[in-house]
Amino acid sequence: MEQRPEPTRGPRTVGVQFVTSTVGARIAYTMAGAGPALLVVPPWVTHLDALKALSGHGRFHDLLGRRHTIVLYDRWGTGLSDRNRTDFSLEAEVQVVLDLADHLQLRRFAVLGPSHGGPVAVAVAHRAARRVSHLVLYGTGARTLIDAETWAALRELILANWPAASRAIAAIATPGCEAADVEAFAALLRASASAEMTVALQDAAATYDLTAILGELRTPTLVLNRWGDPFVSAESARRLAGRIPGARLDLVDGTAHPHLVGDVTTLAERIIAFTAGERRVPSAQLSAREAEVLALVAGGCTNAEVAERLVLSVRTVERHLLNSYAKLGVRGRGEAIGYWLARDAPATSAT
Repeated sequence: MEQRPEPTRGPRTVGVQFVTSTVGARIAYTMAGAGPALLVVPPWVTHLDALKALSGHGRFHDLLGRRHTIVLYDRWGTGLSDRNRTDFSLEAEVQVVLDLADHLQLRRFAVLGPSHGGPVAVAVAHRAARRVSHLVLYGTGARTLIDAETWAALRELILANWPAASRAIAAIATPGCEAADVEAFAALLRASASAEMTVALQDAAATYDLTAILGELRTPTLVLNRWGDPFVSAESARRLAGRIPGARLDLVDGTAHPHLVGDVTTLAERIIAFTAGERRVPSAQLSAREAEVLALVAGGCTNAEVAERLVLSVRTVERHLLNSYAKLGVRGRGEAIGYWLARDAPATSAT
């Protein structure tokens, strides 16, 4: 492996460097910030330079970099890493992460797995449980994010017209975002990989299924998701958190899927609060309406009965309950009721 970067004190930024993994590929990586390492597993396709065009890139990494040394790398087959790739196994993905950690002499590190990086992050935490201090899963699941029927049509479009396909994917992934971010995300996809490599990576991702090992994870885990994520619903995030022992669910406002667009400040703050060991984020107090809904549920009301009493839709009641679970750090209805009944009442905010 190549010469390791010299250790430094205080905030730092290390330009693009390379490590040769035991899988035989040269992997491009960068480092920024100071503090305990946070290794970010890349999503579908990445490009360390093109990422900078996304509006939230600077803010997100600046905030995280105040508490962590952030390690970013380009996935094998994409970006500045080796573009030639024939081994698309999950084992190869995990090995790249561990080789990079070894190269940087990281005895302990946190792992962030956004989007397609989630299953790989889960596999890393499972395989290297003693080394991974925290696991953060954002906008992801234990399996592929694209269903087979949708992927069949999208696959054909990518191979036929990659520019048009990249714009379509970007439009779906960034609802409500500025036009500049939509175009930047589309450009990122095109810069990151060829149409053929993009398809090959998703074909492989469709075979990854980490569901069976979720219950074996012992790493402190945060499942973070935006309410309006077009690929991963709040309910899907709740199910994922429910399968991981002790996992914390945190649902935040927003509609964009990529973590580097939209309200990146809230995402960064929630991640830092979790990795810093804080039990609750600053917004953990229940709103007056959330407390009202939870009190009725704790009193034995069904969701439909709560909706009728408060003149709300059942869907709105469910949303208030999911918000309560996330804020209280509980895993479901039973734990939330137990929390409520164990004290007079949680403090509520004015909103």
